[in-house]
Amino acid sequence: MNVGKCIITGIIGFVGIGFKEKVISFCQRKANKAQIPINKCESLDFVEATHRHKVYPLMYCYMELDRNLDIDQLQIAVIRSCQYVPEILQAYDFARGRFIDKGFTVGDIISHASDLPQWKLDKRPQLQIVINDEKKKMIIGMSHILTDGVDFLQYLYLLSFLYNGHTPAFPLENCRDIAPVLKNVHIGRATEQTRQHKHITVPPLRKSSNGKKQFCLCSHIYPEDFSTLYCKSRKQNVTLNDVFITAYARVISRLHEIQTVVIPCPADLRKFSSMQGKFTVANMTGIYRKIVVEIKPQHSFSQTLSQVHIEMELQKSRFRCLVGIRPLDYTFHKIPRFILALGIKWFYHLLPVSYTNFGKIDHTKLFFNNCKITSCYTTGTYRFPPDFQISISTFQNVCTLNCTLTGQDTDKMTGQHILDKVKNEIIDWGNT
Repeated sequence: MNVGKCIITGIIGFVGIGFKEKVISFCQRKANKAQIPINKCESLDFVEATHRHKVYPLMYCYMELDRNLDIDQLQIAVIRSCQYVPEILQAYDFARGRFIDKGFTVGDIISHASDLPQWKLDKRPQLQIVINDEKKKMIIGMSHILTDGVDFLQYLYLLSFLYNGHTPAFPLENCRDIAPVLKNVHIGRATEQTRQHKHITVPPLRKSSNGKKQFCLCSHIYPEDFSTLYCKSRKQNVTLNDVFITAYARVISRLHEIQTVVIPCPADLRKFSSMQGKFTVANMTGIYRKIVVEIKPQHSFSQTLSQVHIEMELQKSRFRCLVGIRPLDYTFHKIPRFILALGIKWFYHLLPVSYTNFGKIDHTKLFFNNCKITSCYTTGTYRFPPDFQISISTFQNVCTLNCTLTGQDTDKMTGQHILDKVKNEIIDWGNT
């Protein structure tokens, strides 16, 4: 039985007597669909929304500037960007799985404050911008229900373009449907490493706690070291992503004194289709569920790196990042959302240790006239204990390793320790 049939069968099995009223309500909404203004979400949007109680779906971009932005220009840019991405001014209806207009204005998006805490996506717009005039800092927060990390950057480029007074050449159309990505793709079988270690999971990197403090922690690799890393990775025919995963896995191995580490790794699905080149602010990220890394005490960094590179190439060639997405998208518009949510929680497990790479933030696309961005990095949402995610982004050859944590002071120490260990592992390899 294939994965699609398993998922559909499993989802249907969730339907029982206790769901009678919800099924009736769903049918009534379908009957009255023409009367309800719907700004629909897509299947991968719904996955992010479903997991909100464990990982609240937000992303952030932190910028430091050499002078303050023109707020009037910024407001105009945000308003103009709504022509391309109207959802940024809308709230998300978790019950019905859609974006709804609550009459928000640009004044509900831009504010002056020292920080941008987590906000409720069903109560406020999907975009938030905080300006700290005193420190010349700007934080831009975006809903992960609306878009993934790749297109978060696309929106930032659009905002910058509009702020600078330009008009994009592409049409007023945001391509959010993932169906074109799934066409004519054959998903290969799991790799040998994945099959052999399918039951292995990595223990959490920090303890559970009731701490409510929020920490945004960073460790930086500066241009000289980053250029060395880039050149060495090119010579060895590996990617920087391979290098980052290798360093992270080796640090986890030592912290837990284990010899097999499993790390999930996100993947941009646009590269598998004709979506490249089109304007998208959407969720089109798949995931290599298990990058298995075996690390023996005698293994050097280069040996581990070679293993990671081979595993990544195998999984890419077999399109393993698309596993489960086609049946999810097929069933998304055919069954009630509350049933689908149960299926998602059953099939899409969130691991306590994770990794994401936002990639390069292009300084030729993200800039503001008469104002220089001196520092910039992107990061994911604040993780509740005991979860931990390392986020990586690069701006003007400064690579930022980041984690955002909710917890107590010991979590801050743990998080910074891990980031510094990973950075040192990377730099040591570059210098050998």
